[in-house]
Amino acid sequence: MKPRLPVFLLGARGLLAGEFLRCLSGHRGLLLAAAATRRAGEALHELHPQLPEGPVTVDEAGLVAGLERALGAGPAALVLGLPHGESAPAWARIQARLGPAAAELFVVDLSADFRLPDAAAYQRTYGQPHPLPGELGAWVYGLPEFDRAALRGARRVAAPGCFATAMQLALLPAAQAGLLDAGKPWVLHAVTGSTGSGAAPQEGTHHPFRDGNLRAYALGGHRHEAEVAARFASPPPLHFLPHSGPFRRGIYLTAALPLAGGITAEEAVAAYAARYAGEPFVRLRRDVAPELRHVTGSNRADLGVSARGGVLQVLVALDNTLKGGAGQALQCLNLMLGFEETDGLPLAGLGW
Repeated sequence: MKPRLPVFLLGARGLLAGEFLRCLSGHRGLLLAAAATRRAGEALHELHPQLPEGPVTVDEAGLVAGLERALGAGPAALVLGLPHGESAPAWARIQARLGPAAAELFVVDLSADFRLPDAAAYQRTYGQPHPLPGELGAWVYGLPEFDRAALRGARRVAAPGCFATAMQLALLPAAQAGLLDAGKPWVLHAVTGSTGSGAAPQEGTHHPFRDGNLRAYALGGHRHEAEVAARFASPPPLHFLPHSGPFRRGIYLTAALPLAGGITAEEAVAAYAARYAGEPFVRLRRDVAPELRHVTGSNRADLGVSARGGVLQVLVALDNTLKGGAGQALQCLNLMLGFEETDGLPLAGLGW
């Protein structure tokens, strides 16, 4: 049996980092080589008690030293698990330290730093200049169901945002087939669990504020809309409204998409069936509403598709920490490195 390829994780404290490490522990071809946090010497199983006992963390310098050694012996992968705005500067430091060897590294970024195609789009969306504008456009956007060909063999991949994943799974089959009326609003609402706000306590995730409550936010627009808009030559008529839900993990999205004239319900549903045929992590359910409990704990998205009165109704349920985050990053890494796309990733949800 050939040796497993080493994976290095920068930013090991976060929720998505913990989920990535959990999936990685069951991967047949990948092996965690080192994980870095700001405070070196932290035991990974204490940061994430769901993990079995394992190594302690190193600092960024120790991680880069490990990368140098690994790249001297063969291919290696780096996962950037840092907050938005921190991945790009960290990647600049790593490139400077590694020099030409950085070009040989396979990198997946979990943050939003490299998802948009150009600096102008980044500034509009995030309200500040991009620290590495020359890198934008060089990273492959990694939604496997729509970017699989580009992901195979790619060296730099930006994992999509959680809402952006749900939105694109909901509307791209119809939009790309020309089935939607671009003169009417494409209305999408989604409810997300508290894990979407990260591990640090705040009013949006603090249990007394969230439990038994439901509220909308980002009324003026959500930054993940820009990822969807980047798919189109001209901006689509998106109207997206996110909600904060009283549960931990998962996203439940409802889309009301106006069908173009002459398009029947049967044609619309058939487009989704054809587009997702054979997809390992998308299950299509006609005239059945998916449920979060069926997909939480899995890397699967369940879609319910129906049409009524000229409106296509698409429902999406997925786990924001897996298909909307760390699981999708590993799915991308599998494609980049030539492994089975499903390796290390749970197909079955928890159910209860």
